[in-house]
Amino acid sequence: KGIGLPAPSGQHRVGCVDVMPLCPGEESGLLFRLYYPTEATLGSEYQYPPWIPNRLYAKGYLLFKSYSSLVAAAMGSLISTFCGQNIPALYGAPVKTSSPLPVVLFSHGVAGMRTTYSATCCDLASHGYLVAAVEHRDHASCYCYTKRKKQTSSQDSVEFVDEWIPYEKPPASFAEAHALRAQQLVLRQKEIKLGTDFIHCLGETGEFQNLLQSDFDFKQFKGKLDLEHTVMMGHSFGAAATVTGLADDKRFKVGVALDAYLLPVEEGIETKVEQPLLFINMWTFQWPDNVARIKSLVNTDNVQADKYPQRQIITLRETYHLDQSDIPFVLPGTHRSPASPDCNTVHTTNMRLCHAFLRRHLWKDTTWPVKDLDESDTDSSGIVFHGTNVKLESKV
Repeated sequence: KGIGLPAPSGQHRVGCVDVMPLCPGEESGLLFRLYYPTEATLGSEYQYPPWIPNRLYAKGYLLFKSYSSLVAAAMGSLISTFCGQNIPALYGAPVKTSSPLPVVLFSHGVAGMRTTYSATCCDLASHGYLVAAVEHRDHASCYCYTKRKKQTSSQDSVEFVDEWIPYEKPPASFAEAHALRAQQLVLRQKEIKLGTDFIHCLGETGEFQNLLQSDFDFKQFKGKLDLEHTVMMGHSFGAAATVTGLADDKRFKVGVALDAYLLPVEEGIETKVEQPLLFINMWTFQWPDNVARIKSLVNTDNVQADKYPQRQIITLRETYHLDQSDIPFVLPGTHRSPASPDCNTVHTTNMRLCHAFLRRHLWKDTTWPVKDLDESDTDSSGIVFHGTNVKLESKV
């Protein structure tokens, strides 16, 4: 097993840990992978965890790609056992809390889960963020692990049993598929709110009911989170959750939407989103109707005047939808063409844009290098395109 993911670009080493709080009013736990800065080193005590935490996730990825259940189960077991990559984050390592950590809540795309964007999450953590990557229970994950409340024979006793929530393939009809995604987005909105509440609980008291057995001391985060600097971020369908999260919860100060799929988002949401928002699109995924939704959020008067644009669309040339996930690193050579930039260039450029936007709008830092973010900058990677490559039909 190797570490196929790129090394994080920040000054900090990265730790990670799983947590499943039982949120108020819920019957099942909500699973997160937390990524954070650490001073620990690789050794016998702290090691890099597998990218695929359980073979069912590998099976879920294959089922999403339309393999039969039998083939997916067999191949998933082989992939998770022999071909797995590790994540460059030390599992269970102590938190480096010399200064309060700003927070990023990350929402995965369709058929993703909590480790699908580990390269992005690790990179953010290496720059001093706590990143909480949620595993959504909306049947849009490749698989989702939770524990569900089960009443025992004793009225005073409650136990929690393992539950695996499978991916639900959408109907062939566009209208029915759209309706399914809209229903799933409602659940995501709720989970984003629960996740944000949990992060505040983590930073304010450090006390909650964790349904996972863990020796990790979560009270390390008490008083060590910078809850005034909270970011909402997501990819594809997770970018739709990003937009709705910004509209619903003003505790988020900035949003980053990676190759956003916005058709399930309610009409008129552009009047509810007030925060700075960056769209980083891939070259081959977007289409006119979807880009029109994105532009409605960019070309709006519902933002405060600023020296710098608070809403931007940037497209990376000759790139593919999954290029902002870990898939190109875990399965090299897939989803690419001879004209495509290599996955390291895409990842590095993507993260450089994210960091520059966050420094500019979350931290109001005008000294941070913002190469590629402004049209006047020299494009060092050769793949940055300001705006969109998708042509919209002109309205007569």
